[in-house]
Amino acid sequence: MNKGVAIPLLQSTMFRLTGILLVLVLIYLLIVQAKVATGIIARDEDPPGPKRSMFNIVWGCVSTTTICAWAAIHPNVAPREGPLKRTLRRLELMFWAFVAPEILPCWALNQLLAAITVRDVYNEGKGEF
Repeated sequence: MNKGVAIPLLQSTMFRLTGILLVLVLIYLLIVQAKVATGIIARDEDPPGPKRSMFNIVWGCVSTTTICAWAAIHPNVAPREGPLKRTLRRLELMFWAFVAPEILPCWALNQLLAAITVRDVYNEGKGEF
């Protein structure tokens, strides 16, 4: 298989998997909301509208944070590896984004400093960039 064809094919597969995951999350949320809506008992002292449980609030926060972390994290260009290993590497970065978010800006600063060092070494050897 040609390398030029493999990369767009892999990217389209990743977008399909992300779309399928998004559809599954939306279906799950609709099912949970439908289950909650059937259990609402109208009372005079209750405010109008559906009630939000602790699970719904936590689920909304976790799913939003997960989607944002998945979209925001762009790992380095890795060596040739399979899609499973690449996905596991990205999930590891997403885990660290949850556990200790301050690690990611430090990681980005470290990459910036390394890029500046590589640029300076290249410019000294070649004379210009």
